[in-house]
Amino acid sequence: MSQHKINNIEDHNYDYNRIQSLKLNNFRSYENLECSFEGCPVVLLGPNGSGKTNILESLSLLSPGRGLRRAPFEHFRNIKGPPEWGINVNILSDNVTYKISTGIPAGRIKGREVKINNKKVVASKSLPEIISISWLTPSMDQIFIESPSSRRKFLDMLCSSFINNHSSLLRSYEKLMRERNNLLQEDKSNTNWLDALETQMASDGIDIALNRIKLAKGLNSKLDNDKYPVWPRAFLKIDGITEDKLFYGDIEDTKVFYLKNLFENRTKDFFSGRTSFGIHKSDLLVSHRGKGIFANQCSTGEQKSLLIGLILNHLSLIAENSNRYPILLLDEIVAHLDQLRRSALFDQIIETNAQIFMTGTDIDMFSAINEFTEIFSVGMGRLKKIN
Repeated sequence: MSQHKINNIEDHNYDYNRIQSLKLNNFRSYENLECSFEGCPVVLLGPNGSGKTNILESLSLLSPGRGLRRAPFEHFRNIKGPPEWGINVNILSDNVTYKISTGIPAGRIKGREVKINNKKVVASKSLPEIISISWLTPSMDQIFIESPSSRRKFLDMLCSSFINNHSSLLRSYEKLMRERNNLLQEDKSNTNWLDALETQMASDGIDIALNRIKLAKGLNSKLDNDKYPVWPRAFLKIDGITEDKLFYGDIEDTKVFYLKNLFENRTKDFFSGRTSFGIHKSDLLVSHRGKGIFANQCSTGEQKSLLIGLILNHLSLIAENSNRYPILLLDEIVAHLDQLRRSALFDQIIETNAQIFMTGTDIDMFSAINEFTEIFSVGMGRLKKIN
């Protein structure tokens, strides 16, 4: 491994997640792919449609959920092959190499299977203990002007890579909410079971809200001291009844308030078929500090820069919180930056010493960091190292 590509880790106070190898079977445009990585930043080059984003998507599935495209699991298979698909990765974490595999094996009916060192695990509980992954894709450029639901998913993605238990809490909360909705439709007279479901919903909901508040406070603090002025500084606020209540009151008072609202909305929720109160209604409000306006009022270029600055500060926030730098996936981000911002991005990539995967179509855009990266050409279902 070249010394100029990976800084001496002893010079840093952090551990690092490093993807050492990747193997894909029947995944998207890849029938079979095997590739190894040195641990430094990676550039994937190729024309549109060559399969670059598919590589990033496979890596995003090393986190809980449905990955950066949020596609149904059955859509991951290569249409030329059988319905089964698989991803196998060797990853270095806390100086220990783990073998992580995920996919849909033969005979599996629902969801994807996840294994760590050949042992089946629950993704939402086990993956965050080993690996943290964040991403930024072109589809996220509109996040500030999209629906509250889109921003809430973005917020929870940031939380999940920042706080280990967040994915498990979300999964539990959503399951409880489905059960409550079904019970109201099928047997709303079963008040004992409704009480039990709502008590756990309130507990999980408050923990989720506390995680969101912790993330927003942490990011705002990081952004206060951001030393890269090319990125406009954002300010984050969680817009939610529960989060506001926690900010001004205590946890027990908020739990009583949460339960009271769930109870009082039972009739309304029976007719609507859904739960009308809770942390699943919260929104993420982002503003441009320098201009004093909300992000959705900024220009398209300013929104992109706000988002990049936020993601880069999130990267270092995770490192400070967990003492481990995560992996960052940047899909077609470099192509849309001017020279000043591109240079700032590359400076931060080199400074963090993290393994960051980037995609692009033009090798000249990455010339400034060629000596610090591995560059692969992507096409025809293959990756070929070219530097």
